[in-house]
Amino acid sequence: MEKEILFRISRPYKVFKTLKTAAVVLPGVKGDITIIPERAPTMILLRNGVVQILGRGNQVEDRYFIKGGIADVARDRCAVSTEKAIFFDSIDLEKAERKRDEARYEEDKAYYQMIVDYLRQNSK
Repeated sequence: MEKEILFRISRPYKVFKTLKTAAVVLPGVKGDITIIPERAPTMILLRNGVVQILGRGNQVEDRYFIKGGIADVARDRCAVSTEKAIFFDSIDLEKAERKRDEARYEEDKAYYQMIVDYLRQNSK
């Protein structure tokens, strides 16, 4: 049996998602980083971006938009703490544009603009 990572995304006061997976790609501030089982312990500062859950064969099984945060990685565990997380399949371009336009704070506008840019780039 191949090893897996216990992955968790949490927001303040709430666990957003917990699952076991082969690997996870995180949007680190210095570039994307792939987390695999038995990785050395580390803390990673995250930027606004997309967390990708990878299955066997490195195929993307799920994606989440996150609003920055930190990742605590040790052995076969990866815990992401973020201010905001959105399931990839629960938002479309129109909704992201509307959320961006309605946002009151610049950091929220930047977060939704990142989603808009990602959806535009990956819809072609």
